[in-house]
Amino acid sequence: MASVALFEDAQWQNFAPLTLTRATFDLKVGVRTFFEEYGEPPQTLIAREYLAPVTHERHGQSTVNPSGIDADTIFINGLVHPGALQLDRLAAIAHTFAITSGGRLVVARLSRKAIEYLTDCAAKGMRIETKKLDVGKSTELGMQDARGLLSEPWNIIAALENSLSMQLSGSSGQAENPSISGARIIGNGRVTVSPDAEIEEGTVLDTTAGGIYIGPQALISPSRIAGPAYIGAKTRVKQFTIIESSYIGYNCRVAGEIEQSIVSDHTNKAHAGFLGHSYVGEWANIGAMTTTSDLKMTYGSIKVNSSNGKGKVDTKLNKLGSFFADMSKTSIGTLVYSGRRIGVSSHLHGLVADDVPSFTIYGKGIGAKNVELRLDSAIETQRKMMSRRGQKMSKAYEQMIEHVFSMTATERRRGHAGKNKFSI
Repeated sequence: MASVALFEDAQWQNFAPLTLTRATFDLKVGVRTFFEEYGEPPQTLIAREYLAPVTHERHGQSTVNPSGIDADTIFINGLVHPGALQLDRLAAIAHTFAITSGGRLVVARLSRKAIEYLTDCAAKGMRIETKKLDVGKSTELGMQDARGLLSEPWNIIAALENSLSMQLSGSSGQAENPSISGARIIGNGRVTVSPDAEIEEGTVLDTTAGGIYIGPQALISPSRIAGPAYIGAKTRVKQFTIIESSYIGYNCRVAGEIEQSIVSDHTNKAHAGFLGHSYVGEWANIGAMTTTSDLKMTYGSIKVNSSNGKGKVDTKLNKLGSFFADMSKTSIGTLVYSGRRIGVSSHLHGLVADDVPSFTIYGKGIGAKNVELRLDSAIETQRKMMSRRGQKMSKAYEQMIEHVFSMTATERRRGHAGKNKFSI
């Protein structure tokens, strides 16, 4: 079979700020990223140039942004689910071709000249003009045929419950494990518990709507978990927590109420408060009593600011929370309106009714001025958080932070984040 290369297209901008620190194929879509959905890891990854070093650290088995790629390679958009493609059939096509949707490249076999053009566009984060690919055959997919292709971050939330249910599906019945002897299990869905996980007596596992997975060395204090739900390895679920239709990543600390949300690796939401229909990146800290809104009082559809800052986009969803980028933090009692984009390493205080630029201390909600978070402070804070989990910041990760800080400077200026010292 032909080798596979995953590439980013300019749609990464729609998923910002989540994609400021990761390639599109590294976004969690339920339990797994689209990279992880491949049975065998794709041999080649094409990411924005500044993300290449950290992408290589995340995927050492793949080649990232190589100088040359074999012409027999099948190029696949990193925002399309591999299950939506017939890879064996596509690999059997000998001539060059391109399958597009709405002008976006979905999958292709390309000439060497077209490969150079695609890789250059992807490395620069630019739009790939499909007319410039000059292929033997081009096919445009309709909306129904392109259902596996993501266009906006709320696509992930809209599909989350179904994604989790499919990814956690298994044979009917309950997995027998002595560590769940004290838990009450409701429903006939599958419960998978790692042998070294601990579930304390009084916990309720409700599988009526889907299965539940609890990873190695996870600790579940008396709580209610309603499937489909995934609790990652080494994660601690504190007492009286309610988790419904959500993904909780590796080595997290969670409490309060979490509904239809993604909480990425190494993130803390260790106190009371509500997180609903939201996506939270890695190394975030959601403070005590922080609450996200995910429903308008009018029950109307929620609108989100476009990624280019030119107006709002109607999500067609009446339930949607917010998108918190990596390293973002909220203080005690923070309240976040629905459909907000919360930038990388931003610090939130009070009532948050706006999108928050990366590296911004947002004080508007408590009557203070928004202030730019100093780069050295952001890096030092992240070092401290990593050390608390026994990890060290790599040079590639530090350079990525520096690059994101630089590339989001204009965004902070538009958000009136000054360079003064933050004060309350």
